[in-house]
Amino acid sequence: MLKQGSHDTGEVTLNYIEIGEGDPLVLLHGFTSDWRAWSQEIGLLSHRWRVLVPDARGHGDSSGSEDAAYGYGARTRDAASFIKGVVGGPAVVVGHSMGGATAMGVAALHPELVRAAILEDPHVSGGHIMPTEAVEWMEGTRDMLRTSPSFHEAVQNMNSPNPNKDSAALRLDASQAIKTDPETWNPFIDGAMFDEFDPCTVLSKIECPVLLLQADPDQGGVVTDEAADRIRSGVADCTHVKLDVGHSVHKDASVEFRRSLFDFLDSI
Repeated sequence: MLKQGSHDTGEVTLNYIEIGEGDPLVLLHGFTSDWRAWSQEIGLLSHRWRVLVPDARGHGDSSGSEDAAYGYGARTRDAASFIKGVVGGPAVVVGHSMGGATAMGVAALHPELVRAAILEDPHVSGGHIMPTEAVEWMEGTRDMLRTSPSFHEAVQNMNSPNPNKDSAALRLDASQAIKTDPETWNPFIDGAMFDEFDPCTVLSKIECPVLLLQADPDQGGVVTDEAADRIRSGVADCTHVKLDVGHSVHKDASVEFRRSLFDFLDSI
């Protein structure tokens, strides 16, 4: 059964869900999502792991930042505080996109907290350049959210640059979007996510085993081949798998994602 809890980091209060018993495994979602982004994986993992899934600051039922601090410095601090305060010891950390970059930061700056890291197409500096139309979509969505739309208004106005998303997926997007602080979009739009802290500058400090799951840049993946090579050469123990799918690997290629994930988990 899912249990819900909260954790005060000293800056924000993080909502989280927990299920299962065993060694701890923390799932970090991507931008504009919440813990529900992992709903298809939680049940499978909980048969063997104690699974904990926090909502990132400004997302889901977690509180927002009073000073609009939404870059990777703040997100890394939050994740480290969560593992220290709630998990209570080293955990396997799985992160998608924004969550992947956050996992990299925690593994580098707090190696005692991370037993292994799985990076699903992490949002990294020097990676995929956001197309103009994607920036315009983000600006439009942020401005729509600033009007505090109802769920049905958000559904009617929600669209996505991802052609693989159907109307049910867009409905989930809308339900997650209306819970985000609209100002979380600013550092993505302005290109300021890495201003305070860039996880790629501390790759050599990552001591744990890492699985890098790279999506196809031609299908919307954000990790370029050059960025993947940088991560692979910078991390001492890095396993690299490139998949023929877009950015949302665990949703659009769930079988392949789970196969790589469980093969890696069984090796640590």
